[in-house]
Amino acid sequence: MEKYFLMCKECKVDGGLKPELCHICLSQRLLNGKWKLIIVYLLKQGPMRFSEIKRAIPKVTQAYLSSQLKELVEDEIIIRHSYHEVPPRVEYYLSEEGANFVEVIDRLQNWGADYLGKRMGK
Repeated sequence: MEKYFLMCKECKVDGGLKPELCHICLSQRLLNGKWKLIIVYLLKQGPMRFSEIKRAIPKVTQAYLSSQLKELVEDEIIIRHSYHEVPPRVEYYLSEEGANFVEVIDRLQNWGADYLGKRMGK
């Protein structure tokens, strides 16, 4: 998480706008990645295994999905829980921060539906 604060500190945005934009930039950096919003959306339904997430997003490569999950775990948006059993089982679920972000995703979904509806009606 410290890397984002360093990025904010070194940000090249105009000094007067920086206080207003810093939190937007931070949010953008935390969720930067083609599949991160989709992963958080999927996990709002409850814990999922890697293979379940992969099945839900068939176009994502295994390596890229793995890196996106790793970043979300590092940024404390999701939690990776490894069960000590044979065969090994790993599940991902939303952290408290991730659960708080679900409201934003729901609003994005509604905004996208409204936007599309307006454009389709033209």
